Amino acid sequence: MQTATHAEFLKLCRKIGWKCTSQRLAVYEFLQGNHTHPDVDTVWFAVRSALPAITRESVYRILNEFTEMGIIGRLDHIDNARYDSRVGAHGHFICGQCGEISDFDWPEGAVIPPEMLSHSISHMEIRLVGVCKRCAAATGGSVPAGAAASQVNDFPNIQPK
Repeated sequence: MQTATHAEFLKLCRKIGWKCTSQRLAVYEFLQGNHTHPDVDTVWFAVRSALPAITRESVYRILNEFTEMGIIGRLDHIDNARYDSRVGAHGHFICGQCGEISDFDWPEGAVIPPEMLSHSISHMEIRLVGVCKRCAAATGGSVPAGAAASQVNDFPNIQPK
């Protein structure tokens, strides 16, 4: 019996002109509704339970195909590429201690700066890096030394409070 996700993916494959392979379907099913921003290894380990012969390289290639077609987003410049099933406008908070990534809704009024309008913009992202509540609580609610300085270095217009 075909699931709703399988039917949805089959329709998507037909639209794009892809074969609906079991490998692509397994990766797609794992990513649907998954907001943990998994890296390629996390996806590979999860998909291997259903498809033991799938290689890491195949999962990596599929994730990049999905990214190129706009099915998922790709977060670079973290520790390694992470993938995001939420492709609409939203931002990310990245904990500099534990590496957890969480989504937040796009802030009202976020626009492309006027001086950038003459450029060909393909992607706009809001990424906040700091210390999550759980890590702050584990250290007594204080921001670890160097975290504020790191924010100033990455975002020279933001001053720590």
